[in-house]
Amino acid sequence: MPDVLLGMHTFDWIVLAIYFVVILVVGLWSASKVTDAADFFMGGRRFGKIFMMFFAFGSGTSSDQAITVVAGTWRMGLAGIWWQFLYLPATPFYWLIAPLLRRIRALTTADFFGTRFSPATAVLYSFYGMLISIVFIAGALFSSGKMINALTGNAVDRMAQEINLQVPTMSFVNVAPPAEDLEGKPAKPKLTIATGWRQLEGYEYAILAMTVLFVTYGAAGGLGAAIITDFIQGVLTIAFSILLLPFIFHQIGGFGALQKYEELKPGMFNFVADAEFAERFSREPITIFYVCMLSLTALAGIIVQPHIMGVCGAGKTEYEGRFGFTVGNFLKRFCTVAWTFTGLACVAWYLGTSSPLLESGDPADQALHESLNVKANGDFESLSAEQQEEINDAEKKFSDELFGRAAYDILPTIAPGLVGLLLASLLAAVMSTCDAQMVVSSGLFTENVYKRLIAPGRSEQHYVWVGRFAGVGIVVAALILQATFTDVIHAMKVIIKTPAAIGISMWIGIFWRRWNTKAVWTATAAAGLAWFVVGYYPNEILEQFPALASMFRSEGDGFVMLDAWQSVCYLGAGLVVGVSTALLTRPQSAAQLDPFFTLLRTPVMPDETVSEPCTVPANNPHREEVIEFAGFQFNKPTRLGIGGFLIAWMLVFAIVAVTKMLSLVV
Repeated sequence: MPDVLLGMHTFDWIVLAIYFVVILVVGLWSASKVTDAADFFMGGRRFGKIFMMFFAFGSGTSSDQAITVVAGTWRMGLAGIWWQFLYLPATPFYWLIAPLLRRIRALTTADFFGTRFSPATAVLYSFYGMLISIVFIAGALFSSGKMINALTGNAVDRMAQEINLQVPTMSFVNVAPPAEDLEGKPAKPKLTIATGWRQLEGYEYAILAMTVLFVTYGAAGGLGAAIITDFIQGVLTIAFSILLLPFIFHQIGGFGALQKYEELKPGMFNFVADAEFAERFSREPITIFYVCMLSLTALAGIIVQPHIMGVCGAGKTEYEGRFGFTVGNFLKRFCTVAWTFTGLACVAWYLGTSSPLLESGDPADQALHESLNVKANGDFESLSAEQQEEINDAEKKFSDELFGRAAYDILPTIAPGLVGLLLASLLAAVMSTCDAQMVVSSGLFTENVYKRLIAPGRSEQHYVWVGRFAGVGIVVAALILQATFTDVIHAMKVIIKTPAAIGISMWIGIFWRRWNTKAVWTATAAAGLAWFVVGYYPNEILEQFPALASMFRSEGDGFVMLDAWQSVCYLGAGLVVGVSTALLTRPQSAAQLDPFFTLLRTPVMPDETVSEPCTVPANNPHREEVIEFAGFQFNKPTRLGIGGFLIAWMLVFAIVAVTKMLSLVV
């Protein structure tokens, strides 16, 4: 059957059309249920365990993560799994923190900051939380746009070339001063802003199409629509995660045949990437230290991500949030394993002698196959700098689109409509993340900036409409940001690091009474400033402190600080400055702190009445015992809490062990 539009067959478009109709109906139905801000921003707190599990899974799982893992696996072998397994050691802590987030009884995370600290910190978090959501949406759209382009056989790129739409650009670059200004001094590049124009690329048209879809139903139905569609999209995401796996293994000889391809990329089955392997592929070594530091960064930032308050708070009781947050994320870890072995099979297929790059008959594909093998087999270092840069750029683009390319090369040969099913699954995954981020971040603006500072005392419907318009504005900002990303791994690192600066204050503020408003501001500022300095001025740091050379690696004409050490500087600066500020300044009054810590002692009851966010229910007299010392307050451990925490750690070790075992036998 001939192609009918953008490289896809009629059956593919039929599958997509069915998906679009279902999602539109859900969005319109959910919109009819929205009567006030609580319905729009927290879904009416009416959902049970299964819906909350798929909401946690769907809102935290996007196709960009599958694409990142497959791209990372291509570049670093099995060790690429750690770019998503970084969250694995943090997952057991979700079981412990979820009930506390539900007990806060907040509509948004900014409600926590306003109640625990001050209204000013609520505004601080609102803007920071919107920034987090913008980064998350931008990363998801960037990666998914790349995959859609590949799924159409680059037909979207060809369309972009024909349209030739020009858009403005802006970026930070290091520029050397003119020779006449040096006067015998050594040239020191200065960070400056470069502007210009470029052609809108094909994947960006795909991004615009996805944006229209998730904005339409998300803005209409709010978080309720997001949760219901995440149930549908969670099922499709699981299908998306495993759909390619058996077909790609069939191409390389079936399960059990992968090991014989190790010579194509020596070291591809190493569970961590040592310095020699990483240097050969111009990457940072993925060591135990690397995993620990980025996992700690991920844990610091996870609870402050704007959608997490909804993940833990939209359920009927604490258990729904606890079950959904933890089990939904473990479901995501199992999908990560499938993505990783898809990536390993792609290495064997595309570098091997039966590669579709060789069989396509396209000279450009054949040249690409030769370049990829040069990069993989160790001959890369003997090339000139210009040749290395050209191959690096080609490999980066190829790996970013690898998942989609594999689907395009395989699925049409199996059955008509499979590309449409995978594309629907892809759209489901990315939109389930983006709609949740859009809704919760619009809630931050509406509830904590607009309602509090700009227009208090308006009707609930007025605030719902403001939330809808705010969500659209946040998505526009994300569209601008995604244009600055260089590849999917870069986008993933920005997503991990962005929340942690203010996440430090949320973690400590829940347990330590002494952490005060000034500590929130100084810790956030110190962490953010440290990240900026180590990220943009590594050459200057190394020049002043040459003894720190082991913390850097060369890249291009300069140096970059290793990501693990960036996390040390980033988190360390926030903690040291925050703790010092808290100890040297006046603590908050007991009159402000006692009601908040009473909230944490008050278990959620099904029939309780909450008049305002972050207030103790008038008809709930229940209080749990706490453990207090040196200003710290912890809820007394329960059998359910301890048992679930230990089982979660057993699952962590089991997933790691099974992954390693599979790598030895597939």
